[in-house]
Amino acid sequence: MFSLKYHRGIKFPKLSSGSMMTYDTTLISKRSVSILPPSQITRLLKDSEKNVIPIDCSWYMPNVPIVAFHEFMKRRLGDKAVFFDIDQVKDESSKYPHMLPSKEKFSEKVSELGIKNNDDILLYDQQGIFSVCRAAWMFEIFGHDPNKIHILNTFPGYIQSFGNPNLVLKIHEAETFINDNLTTQPTSLPKSNYKVDNVDNNQVILYEELLDLVQSGKIGKEFELIDARSTKRFTGEDPEPRPGLLSGHVPGAKSLPFTNLLTPTKSLLSSMSLKPEFENIGIDDSKPIIVMCGTGVTACIVRTGLLSAGLGKKGIIIYDGSWTEWGQRAPAELISKN
Repeated sequence: MFSLKYHRGIKFPKLSSGSMMTYDTTLISKRSVSILPPSQITRLLKDSEKNVIPIDCSWYMPNVPIVAFHEFMKRRLGDKAVFFDIDQVKDESSKYPHMLPSKEKFSEKVSELGIKNNDDILLYDQQGIFSVCRAAWMFEIFGHDPNKIHILNTFPGYIQSFGNPNLVLKIHEAETFINDNLTTQPTSLPKSNYKVDNVDNNQVILYEELLDLVQSGKIGKEFELIDARSTKRFTGEDPEPRPGLLSGHVPGAKSLPFTNLLTPTKSLLSSMSLKPEFENIGIDDSKPIIVMCGTGVTACIVRTGLLSAGLGKKGIIIYDGSWTEWGQRAPAELISKN
């Protein structure tokens, strides 16, 4: 059985001393994911019954010389677009990157952007599909109605098809929502009062819980574990991008690089094309599925892919600390190679 403690300001299940971990799959609700192609954006943004807030969730790896907010300043989706920074909406006390914040911190940051609880949110990423899935997961974790969460697949695709006003009017008989007027603020909306009443802890696993599953031999037998990093980081052949961090993988994990779920233009594959990717690595959908990556960002792409493929009926759980935490905390014998 679980005893409860507060971890990073969020109430998570914590193992009692000497107990074996169980995972309550009865708490898993039926989830779907709204992945919208560029052709459906006009209809959503012009729906008079919805208040739709486009959210730029772009985030770049530390070794990429691009500042996400500068890209937002130059070009956005519509007049109400806001910039959501996963490096600002995080647990400041953690030494690991962009870990989930407390519900109070999330409420504060989302309120500052002017987003309300009953808004439909259209999340997008200037790179295509990358950090946008992490942001969508965060909103779901903190209680935003999943039916009001939409992911644009993709913003570069929208620009290519709908960026030219003359072309859009001539071919699509629609208007473009690209806003390239320079801005210096992450939002133009008045501050709201966003409230988080409940946190869906059932979608998150802590280091201590994963350690218990590994040591008790439950990974592969009772739980599936997918690692979204590149194959050579998984096998230990390539170094991790963070200095001093060992490469390798959690014993029992299966390798599925997130790039396998994307097209060459960084859009998510169709549901029909996604399912074989999971079948190829032998994922058993009768078990809860844990997903990890380097820092908890691209793991959410795999989560989105699972949902889009109709998988995850026993639950999809993100290891928030991912390899950055495991590689620093796990015993040496629990860092596998090859």
